[in-house]
Amino acid sequence: MALKWLWVGVAMLLSFTMLWAAEPPTKKAVARDERLFEQIEEIPNLLATGKTTPERIPDPHWREDACQACHKGRPTAQNTALRGKNINRLCFNCHVPDSAKNHIHAVDMKPSAEKKNRMPEAFAQALKRGGGVITCIACHDLPMQCQKERFAERKLNPMFFRGGPFQYRTDLCFNCHDPSQYERLNPHDQITDEGTLNKKACLPCHRDSPNRFQVKSIADASFNVTDDLTQLCTGCHPWIPHPPGISSTGPNHLTKPTPEIAAFMKETEKKYGVELPLDPTNGQVFCATCHNPHERGMLQGSAGRGADAKFRLRRPSDKMCPSCHNK
Repeated sequence: MALKWLWVGVAMLLSFTMLWAAEPPTKKAVARDERLFEQIEEIPNLLATGKTTPERIPDPHWREDACQACHKGRPTAQNTALRGKNINRLCFNCHVPDSAKNHIHAVDMKPSAEKKNRMPEAFAQALKRGGGVITCIACHDLPMQCQKERFAERKLNPMFFRGGPFQYRTDLCFNCHDPSQYERLNPHDQITDEGTLNKKACLPCHRDSPNRFQVKSIADASFNVTDDLTQLCTGCHPWIPHPPGISSTGPNHLTKPTPEIAAFMKETEKKYGVELPLDPTNGQVFCATCHNPHERGMLQGSAGRGADAKFRLRRPSDKMCPSCHNK
């Protein structure tokens, strides 16, 4: 199970008359239209035909006056009066149903007996209400965000996770899943408690475990990719926009430095006893030019500078940029 959590956001809607217009409105005209709640089932068709956009969809969550988005009339404990029997389809009126990037868990599947036995009672009851299969309410406690007396919980549990808030988002998953089956190798944890090399930690990036006492530079190491070492990092770490504060339309640092910058980097290395390695496959700046991915004690001398430092920067944050830019 991928534990990367990316969630669908719902934003604002245009006035009802503009919603049905053939021409899309200007950004200035976009506004919520509460009346769309009365015909929420039409939203998928409006999106498919281009009569609306995701930015126009109103958000019914954490409100006590948007019951009609999901219910036919005001629900009671005895009768939820949902607009449809299919819970997932009801949610998908606003949330895109076929986007793997937006939904972390598959739905309409029966959990195994082992997972059922692990579930807290609240999750088991939600499973039962969903017909014995995983639905959106298995993880999301919908009544929470409808009840005014619970609105204060939004600050700590904005996605109204069942049983939340959780210190770590994966704690939600472990209500059903065995955490021992999802332990991930930390490739930065390279030295054992006994001070020996943890060879397994090397293999996500290197084809074999380098001899840390013989490797003199990045050119002496072998890697699992041969054309762009940035790929070794972006599989786990998001990087756009980067560095922090640089917009996606700002300067691209993952490029080959000019001769002037390359010369200045060499001066920095010599002056401050630090390494600023370039990607040996293409001569470009890559993640490890500024960040040292190794644990302290893994490499010696200048190659070890920045290991386990804040953000793993090879030099302090206020001196990192001047390491390459003479300004």
